[in-house]
Amino acid sequence: MADRDVAVTGLGLVTPAGNDEDAVWKTLAAGGSVAAEDPDLSGLPVGYSCRVRGMDPETELGPRLARRLDRFTHMGLVAARRAVRDARVEVAAAPERVGVILGVGSNSLETYTTEFVRLGEGRPGKVSPLALPRSVPSMAAGEVAIDIGARGPNFTVSSACASGAAALGVARELLLSGMCDVVLAGGCESARSRMAATCFAQMRALSPPTDRPDLACRPFDVSRNGFVLGEGGAVLVLERMGHARRRKAVVRAVLRGFGSSADAFHPFSPHPDGVGVEQAVLRAFAALDHRTDHGLARRLPPPPPPLRTQGRTLPCLHQHRLHPHLLPQNRQMR
Repeated sequence: MADRDVAVTGLGLVTPAGNDEDAVWKTLAAGGSVAAEDPDLSGLPVGYSCRVRGMDPETELGPRLARRLDRFTHMGLVAARRAVRDARVEVAAAPERVGVILGVGSNSLETYTTEFVRLGEGRPGKVSPLALPRSVPSMAAGEVAIDIGARGPNFTVSSACASGAAALGVARELLLSGMCDVVLAGGCESARSRMAATCFAQMRALSPPTDRPDLACRPFDVSRNGFVLGEGGAVLVLERMGHARRRKAVVRAVLRGFGSSADAFHPFSPHPDGVGVEQAVLRAFAALDHRTDHGLARRLPPPPPPLRTQGRTLPCLHQHRLHPHLLPQNRQMR
Protein backbone atom coordinates (compact mmCIF):
# COMPACT_ATOMS: atom_id res chain seq x y z
CA MET A 1 0.00 0.00 0.00
CA ALA A 2 3.01 2.33 0.21
CA ASP A 3 2.45 3.51 -3.38
CA ARG A 4 -0.98 4.78 -2.32
CA ASP A 5 0.14 6.48 0.87
CA VAL A 6 -0.49 10.21 1.19
CA ALA A 7 1.73 12.23 3.52
CA VAL A 8 0.37 14.78 5.96
CA THR A 9 3.07 17.43 6.21
CA GLY A 10 1.26 20.46 7.65
CA LEU A 11 -1.51 21.28 10.11
CA GLY A 12 -3.39 24.50 10.78
CA LEU A 13 -6.07 24.89 13.46
CA VAL A 14 -8.56 27.52 14.58
CA THR A 15 -10.85 25.85 17.12
CA PRO A 16 -12.83 26.42 20.31
CA ALA A 17 -10.33 24.11 22.01
CA GLY A 18 -7.33 26.22 20.98
CA ASN A 19 -5.67 27.77 17.97
CA ASP A 20 -2.61 25.55 17.71
CA GLU A 21 -1.92 21.88 18.18
CA ASP A 22 -0.37 22.24 21.63
CA ALA A 23 -3.37 24.13 23.00
CA VAL A 24 -5.83 21.70 21.42
CA TRP A 25 -3.92 18.71 22.76
CA LYS A 26 -3.87 20.13 26.28
CA THR A 27 -7.63 20.68 26.17
CA LEU A 28 -8.16 17.20 24.81
CA ALA A 29 -5.92 15.60 27.42
CA ALA A 30 -7.71 17.50 30.19
CA GLY A 31 -11.01 15.98 29.07
CA GLY A 32 -12.96 19.19 29.55
CA SER A 33 -15.69 20.91 27.59
CA VAL A 34 -15.48 24.15 25.60
CA ALA A 35 -19.20 24.99 25.65
CA ALA A 36 -20.08 28.27 27.36
CA GLU A 37 -22.65 31.06 27.33
CA ASP A 38 -22.58 32.97 24.04
CA PRO A 39 -23.55 36.68 24.16
CA ASP A 40 -24.34 36.56 20.43
CA LEU A 41 -27.12 34.07 21.17
CA SER A 42 -28.66 35.89 24.15
CA GLY A 43 -32.45 35.79 24.27
CA LEU A 44 -32.71 32.64 22.15
CA PRO A 45 -34.04 29.27 23.35
CA VAL A 46 -30.45 27.99 23.66
CA GLY A 47 -27.90 30.65 24.51
CA TYR A 48 -24.61 28.76 24.62
CA SER A 49 -22.17 27.51 22.00
CA CYS A 50 -18.52 26.70 21.43
CA ARG A 51 -16.77 29.87 20.24
CA VAL A 52 -13.30 30.40 18.84
CA ARG A 53 -11.37 32.74 21.11
CA GLY A 54 -8.04 34.48 20.68
CA MET A 55 -8.23 34.76 16.89
CA ASP A 56 -8.71 38.35 15.71
CA PRO A 57 -9.40 38.44 11.94
CA GLU A 58 -8.09 41.98 11.48
CA THR A 59 -4.83 41.11 13.21
CA GLU A 60 -4.42 37.88 11.23
CA LEU A 61 -5.63 39.08 7.83
CA GLY A 62 -5.55 42.87 7.89
CA PRO A 63 -8.60 45.17 8.22
CA ARG A 64 -9.52 45.31 4.54
CA LEU A 65 -9.48 41.56 3.88
CA ALA A 66 -11.18 40.82 7.20
CA ARG A 67 -14.08 43.15 6.32
CA ARG A 68 -14.49 41.58 2.88
CA LEU A 69 -14.70 37.98 4.10
CA ASP A 70 -17.21 36.13 6.22
CA ARG A 71 -16.29 34.50 9.51
CA PHE A 72 -16.12 30.93 8.17
CA THR A 73 -13.65 32.10 5.53
CA HIS A 74 -11.63 33.97 8.17
CA MET A 75 -11.06 30.71 10.00
CA GLY A 76 -10.40 28.65 6.89
CA LEU A 77 -7.87 31.15 5.58
CA VAL A 78 -6.04 31.51 8.89
CA ALA A 79 -5.91 27.72 9.30
CA ALA A 80 -4.59 27.34 5.73
CA ARG A 81 -1.83 29.90 6.27
CA ARG A 82 -0.75 28.09 9.41
CA ALA A 83 -0.78 24.72 7.65
CA VAL A 84 1.40 25.99 4.79
CA ARG A 85 3.80 27.55 7.26
CA ASP A 86 3.94 24.31 9.24
CA ALA A 87 4.63 22.25 6.10
CA ARG A 88 7.27 24.67 4.82
CA VAL A 89 6.04 24.00 1.31
CA GLU A 90 6.90 26.37 -1.56
CA VAL A 91 3.66 26.80 -3.47
CA ALA A 92 5.31 29.15 -5.97
CA ALA A 93 7.65 26.38 -7.18
CA ALA A 94 4.79 24.69 -9.09
CA PRO A 95 1.51 26.51 -8.35
CA GLU A 96 -0.43 24.56 -11.00
CA ARG A 97 0.31 21.35 -9.04
CA VAL A 98 -1.18 22.66 -5.78
CA GLY A 99 -4.91 22.24 -5.12
CA VAL A 100 -7.28 23.48 -2.42
CA ILE A 101 -10.29 21.38 -1.39
CA LEU A 102 -12.31 22.58 1.60
CA GLY A 103 -15.48 21.26 3.18
CA VAL A 104 -18.20 23.79 4.06
CA GLY A 105 -21.54 22.52 5.32
CA SER A 106 -23.66 25.59 4.64
CA ASN A 107 -23.54 29.20 3.60
CA SER A 108 -23.41 32.08 6.06
CA LEU A 109 -26.86 32.50 7.57
CA GLU A 110 -25.74 35.54 9.55
CA THR A 111 -24.81 37.49 6.43
CA TYR A 112 -28.02 36.53 4.65
CA THR A 113 -30.31 37.38 7.55
CA THR A 114 -28.65 40.78 8.04
CA GLU A 115 -29.14 41.67 4.39
CA PHE A 116 -32.67 40.24 4.26
CA VAL A 117 -33.66 42.58 7.07
CA ARG A 118 -32.50 45.56 5.02
CA LEU A 119 -34.37 44.28 1.98
CA GLY A 120 -37.50 43.62 4.05
CA GLU A 121 -37.39 47.16 5.39
CA GLY A 122 -37.63 48.46 1.85
CA ARG A 123 -33.97 49.47 1.62
CA PRO A 124 -32.59 47.44 -1.31
CA GLY A 125 -29.97 50.11 -1.91
CA LYS A 126 -28.50 49.33 1.53
CA VAL A 127 -27.97 45.64 0.78
CA SER A 128 -24.22 45.04 0.71
CA PRO A 129 -22.71 44.17 -2.68
CA LEU A 130 -20.51 41.76 -0.72
CA ALA A 131 -23.47 39.75 0.61
CA LEU A 132 -23.24 37.00 -2.01
CA PRO A 133 -19.44 36.89 -2.44
CA ARG A 134 -18.99 36.72 1.33
CA SER A 135 -21.43 33.92 1.95
CA VAL A 136 -21.03 31.53 -0.99
CA PRO A 137 -19.47 28.32 0.44
CA SER A 138 -16.94 28.03 -2.38
CA MET A 139 -15.38 31.37 -1.42
CA ALA A 140 -13.32 29.79 1.37
CA ALA A 141 -11.32 27.54 -0.99
CA GLY A 142 -11.09 30.34 -3.54
CA GLU A 143 -9.71 32.84 -1.04
CA VAL A 144 -7.13 30.33 0.17
CA ALA A 145 -5.98 29.76 -3.41
CA ILE A 146 -5.71 33.50 -4.04
CA ASP A 147 -3.81 33.99 -0.80
CA ILE A 148 -1.18 31.29 -1.36
CA GLY A 149 -1.12 31.38 -5.17
CA ALA A 150 -2.38 27.82 -5.73
CA ARG A 151 -3.55 27.29 -9.33
CA GLY A 152 -4.51 23.63 -9.16
CA PRO A 153 -8.01 22.16 -8.66
CA ASN A 154 -10.09 24.34 -6.36
CA PHE A 155 -13.58 23.61 -5.10
CA THR A 156 -15.76 23.05 -2.07
CA VAL A 157 -17.19 19.78 -0.83
CA SER A 158 -20.57 20.13 0.85
CA SER A 159 -21.91 16.94 2.43
CA ALA A 160 -23.27 18.29 5.72
CA CYS A 161 -21.34 17.07 8.75
CA ALA A 162 -19.05 14.85 6.65
CA SER A 163 -17.82 17.71 4.43
CA GLY A 164 -14.36 17.99 5.99
CA ALA A 165 -13.74 14.25 5.87
CA ALA A 166 -15.03 14.08 2.31
CA ALA A 167 -12.62 16.88 1.36
CA LEU A 168 -9.73 14.73 2.58
CA GLY A 169 -10.93 11.84 0.44
CA VAL A 170 -11.26 14.01 -2.66
CA ALA A 171 -7.82 15.50 -2.03
CA ARG A 172 -6.33 12.03 -1.69
CA GLU A 173 -7.76 10.98 -5.05
CA LEU A 174 -6.38 14.11 -6.72
CA LEU A 175 -2.94 13.25 -5.40
CA LEU A 176 -3.09 9.57 -6.33
CA SER A 177 -4.35 10.41 -9.83
CA GLY A 178 -1.21 12.45 -10.44
CA MET A 179 -3.13 15.67 -11.01
CA CYS A 180 -1.58 17.33 -7.94
CA ASP A 181 1.58 17.06 -5.89
CA VAL A 182 0.18 19.03 -2.95
CA VAL A 183 -3.40 19.64 -1.79
CA LEU A 184 -4.61 21.75 1.10
CA ALA A 185 -7.66 19.96 2.47
CA GLY A 186 -9.92 20.53 5.44
CA GLY A 187 -13.04 22.33 6.53
CA CYS A 188 -14.30 25.58 8.00
CA GLU A 189 -17.62 26.76 9.36
CA SER A 190 -19.25 29.21 11.72
CA ALA A 191 -22.49 27.52 12.69
CA ARG A 192 -23.31 29.67 15.72
CA SER A 193 -25.43 32.33 14.01
CA ARG A 194 -28.73 33.36 15.59
CA MET A 195 -30.67 31.92 12.67
CA ALA A 196 -28.87 28.56 12.80
CA ALA A 197 -29.31 28.37 16.57
CA THR A 198 -33.01 29.13 16.26
CA CYS A 199 -33.59 26.63 13.45
CA PHE A 200 -31.80 23.79 15.23
CA ALA A 201 -33.62 24.62 18.46
CA GLN A 202 -36.95 24.46 16.62
CA MET A 203 -35.92 21.05 15.33
CA ARG A 204 -35.22 20.03 18.95
CA ALA A 205 -31.75 19.04 17.85
CA LEU A 206 -29.80 21.20 20.33
CA SER A 207 -29.00 20.31 23.89
CA PRO A 208 -31.61 22.29 25.88
CA PRO A 209 -31.02 25.36 28.07
CA THR A 210 -28.89 24.64 31.13
CA ASP A 211 -26.83 26.48 33.72
CA ARG A 212 -24.03 23.97 33.06
CA PRO A 213 -23.18 24.24 29.35
CA ASP A 214 -19.95 22.37 30.06
CA LEU A 215 -22.05 19.26 30.68
CA ALA A 216 -24.05 19.56 27.46
CA CYS A 217 -23.58 17.29 24.45
CA ARG A 218 -22.99 13.73 25.63
CA PRO A 219 -23.45 11.77 22.40
CA PHE A 220 -23.14 8.24 23.71
CA ASP A 221 -24.57 8.74 27.20
CA VAL A 222 -27.97 7.38 28.20
CA SER A 223 -28.96 10.97 29.10
CA ARG A 224 -27.96 12.47 25.75
CA ASN A 225 -30.30 15.23 24.65
CA GLY A 226 -28.81 17.10 21.69
CA PHE A 227 -25.68 18.76 20.35
CA VAL A 228 -24.00 22.16 20.74
CA LEU A 229 -23.26 24.53 17.87
CA GLY A 230 -19.73 25.76 17.30
CA GLU A 231 -17.27 27.14 14.80
CA GLY A 232 -13.74 26.55 13.62
CA GLY A 233 -11.35 25.69 10.84
CA ALA A 234 -8.85 22.89 10.28
CA VAL A 235 -6.60 22.44 7.25
CA LEU A 236 -4.02 19.77 6.39
CA VAL A 237 -1.28 19.91 3.81
CA LEU A 238 -1.39 16.60 1.95
CA GLU A 239 1.33 15.50 -0.46
CA ARG A 240 2.19 12.57 -2.64
CA MET A 241 4.62 10.57 -0.56
CA GLY A 242 7.34 10.77 -3.20
CA HIS A 243 7.01 14.53 -3.40
CA ALA A 244 7.27 14.88 0.38
CA ARG A 245 10.36 12.68 0.49
CA ARG A 246 12.08 14.50 -2.35
CA ARG A 247 11.79 17.81 -0.57
CA LYS A 248 12.71 16.15 2.76
CA ALA A 249 9.51 17.24 4.45
CA VAL A 250 8.60 16.10 7.95
CA VAL A 251 5.82 13.54 7.56
CA ARG A 252 3.47 14.07 10.49
CA ALA A 253 1.05 11.31 9.57
CA VAL A 254 0.06 9.08 6.66
CA LEU A 255 -3.40 8.97 5.06
CA ARG A 256 -3.64 5.39 3.86
CA GLY A 257 -7.31 4.87 3.17
CA PHE A 258 -10.65 6.52 2.63
CA GLY A 259 -14.16 5.17 2.36
CA SER A 260 -17.44 6.90 1.59
CA SER A 261 -21.03 5.72 1.40
CA ALA A 262 -24.66 6.72 1.90
CA ASP A 263 -27.32 5.01 4.00
CA ALA A 264 -30.07 6.14 1.59
CA PHE A 265 -32.39 5.86 4.59
CA HIS A 266 -33.29 9.13 6.36
CA PRO A 267 -32.21 12.82 6.27
CA PHE A 268 -30.79 12.68 9.81
CA SER A 269 -30.89 9.19 11.31
CA PRO A 270 -28.44 6.44 10.36
CA HIS A 271 -29.70 3.11 9.09
CA PRO A 272 -30.50 0.90 12.11
CA ASP A 273 -28.44 -1.94 10.64
CA GLY A 274 -25.37 0.28 10.16
CA VAL A 275 -25.03 -0.74 6.51
CA GLY A 276 -23.59 2.61 5.39
CA VAL A 277 -20.95 2.67 8.10
CA GLU A 278 -19.93 -0.89 7.31
CA GLN A 279 -19.67 -0.13 3.59
CA ALA A 280 -17.49 2.96 4.15
CA VAL A 281 -15.22 1.18 6.63
CA LEU A 282 -14.74 -1.82 4.37
CA ARG A 283 -13.68 0.48 1.53
CA ALA A 284 -11.00 2.03 3.70
CA PHE A 285 -10.24 -1.07 5.75
CA ALA A 286 -6.89 -1.99 4.24
CA ALA A 287 -5.06 0.35 6.62
CA LEU A 288 -7.76 1.30 9.14
CA ASP A 289 -6.93 0.95 12.82
CA HIS A 290 -9.64 3.06 14.48
CA ARG A 291 -12.82 4.95 13.75
CA THR A 292 -14.25 8.24 15.04
CA ASP A 293 -18.03 8.21 15.29
CA HIS A 294 -20.24 11.16 14.43
CA GLY A 295 -22.51 11.57 17.47
CA LEU A 296 -25.41 14.04 17.30
CA ALA A 297 -26.23 13.34 20.97
CA ARG A 298 -29.84 12.78 20.01
CA ARG A 299 -31.91 9.80 21.11
CA LEU A 300 -32.68 8.54 17.60
CA PRO A 301 -29.69 6.22 17.08
CA PRO A 302 -28.45 3.85 19.80
CA PRO A 303 -24.86 4.10 21.08
CA PRO A 304 -22.61 2.46 18.48
CA PRO A 305 -21.22 -0.98 19.30
CA PRO A 306 -17.67 -1.93 18.38
CA LEU A 307 -17.61 -2.32 14.62
CA ARG A 308 -16.53 -5.83 13.64
CA THR A 309 -15.14 -6.23 10.14
CA GLN A 310 -13.14 -9.13 8.77
CA GLY A 311 -12.63 -10.54 12.25
CA ARG A 312 -11.22 -7.31 13.78
CA THR A 313 -12.78 -4.99 16.32
CA LEU A 314 -12.01 -1.32 15.72
CA PRO A 315 -11.72 0.90 18.80
CA CYS A 316 -13.97 3.95 18.61
CA LEU A 317 -12.98 7.52 19.57
CA HIS A 318 -15.76 9.77 20.94
CA GLN A 319 -14.77 13.43 21.21
CA HIS A 320 -17.92 15.56 20.78
CA ARG A 321 -17.57 17.24 24.16
CA LEU A 322 -14.27 18.68 22.99
CA HIS A 323 -15.16 19.26 19.34
CA PRO A 324 -18.83 20.33 19.20
CA HIS A 325 -21.06 20.44 16.15
CA LEU A 326 -18.95 22.43 13.70
CA LEU A 327 -20.68 20.80 10.73
CA PRO A 328 -18.10 20.25 7.96
CA GLN A 329 -14.88 20.04 9.89
CA ASN A 330 -16.05 17.76 12.70
CA ARG A 331 -14.39 14.71 11.17
CA GLN A 332 -11.49 16.77 9.88
CA MET A 333 -10.62 18.09 13.35
CA ARG A 334 -10.89 14.68 14.93
